Amino acid sequence: MHPLRILFISRWYPNKEDPMPGLFVQRHAQAVALEAEVSVLYVHALSRSAQNIKPGVYCEKKNGVTELAVYYRSLSLQLPGVEIIKGLLYLHYMWKGYRILKKEKGFFQLIHVNILTRAAILPFLLNLFQGIPYIVTEHWSRYLPTVKTYQGFIRKWITRLIARRASALTAVTHNLKAAMQSHGIDNDIFEVIPNVVDTDFFTPAPEMPGEKILLHVSCFEDRSKNISGLLKAIALLKEKRKDFKVLLVGEGQDLALMMQLSNHMNLMDTVVFTGLAEGEQLLKYYRQSCCLVMFSNYENMPVVINESISCGKPVITTSVGGIPEIMNEPPEKGILIAPGEIEGLAEAMNKMLDGFQQFEPALLHRYAVEKFSKKAVGDAFLNLYKSCLNLQ
Repeated sequence: MHPLRILFISRWYPNKEDPMPGLFVQRHAQAVALEAEVSVLYVHALSRSAQNIKPGVYCEKKNGVTELAVYYRSLSLQLPGVEIIKGLLYLHYMWKGYRILKKEKGFFQLIHVNILTRAAILPFLLNLFQGIPYIVTEHWSRYLPTVKTYQGFIRKWITRLIARRASALTAVTHNLKAAMQSHGIDNDIFEVIPNVVDTDFFTPAPEMPGEKILLHVSCFEDRSKNISGLLKAIALLKEKRKDFKVLLVGEGQDLALMMQLSNHMNLMDTVVFTGLAEGEQLLKYYRQSCCLVMFSNYENMPVVINESISCGKPVITTSVGGIPEIMNEPPEKGILIAPGEIEGLAEAMNKMLDGFQQFEPALLHRYAVEKFSKKAVGDAFLNLYKSCLNLQ
């Protein structure tokens, strides 16, 4: 039997302007590509600051996936109805990219949409007029009651229509699924399939760390990640003990502000801002730490938690979004705390610094392999595709 020919279309995807958005979508595509022929179509409106990037069509193959990206200049007009014009422009370039891929690859058996709503318009129309089935995977936390950015009557109506016509829906957590259903976004087939972790790469270190190092990895957006609250908890902990360091890994819009706050709180001898880390460097940080610390006000399911577990490291995290779904499953993986509880976080970090050795790295890694590996997630999607295509 020939491998299934699947087209991923995503609202977010790693791109020339920013390599971080939609990494989880890219990993889903790579997981499916273990057993299927996968192409990705991504359309990107270049910001005014991206003058060094030339608009056009770029196509390359990465880890078994054909990625076609269409770049165009975004409109900077401030006129009534400009959002409609922007939407039509986006659809135009998506159609252009689709025609190029179809000419090169031929007929796609199924389209896998990632992140509603705009990216699903073309698949909806192709299904309506050509009968090509599509499924939708949602990652966006906008539906959660703590976020409240899912607004607009027309947007909501179109989103519900697209969801109902899809062959299936998936979400990366049960919490997100429930939030979507509360907005009337539902389907007879609605599964939960988690994000992927490269469990062959993120593996435990041969030995326990020698130093007491706490690790935080994020995009440095304080409103959601509450890094300022984390720094306050570190300051409280520092009053009790000074035998630890904290690595803050990442970059983003509030990095400079957090560095200023750390300096103001006299934490620069305890806290190290490493900047962005990927690949081997990120693995090194996981391995040399005692645990990962996340203090988010709201989340869906941050992949860094899954990566930490895959590295055999416990996690201190707030009980928001889909995080309790993972943390409450055996084996024990760390400490859950309430969001915003600075004293509770300080106590949890204090406890973990003395007790991280009780967590068995091999058990944590095995859990990650069974739950988040490319094979586990890829097989889940392939079974869903076959069910939608009546192939099983």
